[in-house]
Amino acid sequence: MSLSPFVMGNLNGNQDPTTYQTQSANAGFSMGLNFPLDGGLTELCKARARVEIARQQAETDKARLDFELVRLLKCGEALKAGVSFHPQSPYSKICSDVVVRYPKVEDVVNANQSRK
Repeated sequence: MSLSPFVMGNLNGNQDPTTYQTQSANAGFSMGLNFPLDGGLTELCKARARVEIARQQAETDKARLDFELVRLLKCGEALKAGVSFHPQSPYSKICSDVVVRYPKVEDVVNANQSRK
């Protein structure tokens, strides 16, 4: 449904000074009913919107994964270097879930021998 207000006016004048000017004004609303003849366009629009929402969600998920991987690497490097936030710092939680594991000597030796 569409609703459109309107205002119209008219002023008539004459060069003869003995005649009067006439003026009229109208105001009101115009109402119309619209309905699609083909529901396919509506479904196409809805499908396109669903695809766009899924694409935006995938981009959001990828950005979050990138952020977490960079955080993991940077926290791991800092922990290996012996650098961390003070435990009472509000930022100490940033790397609290990162665990650094050092490889066993046998695993390193075996990996080096298998490359030769």
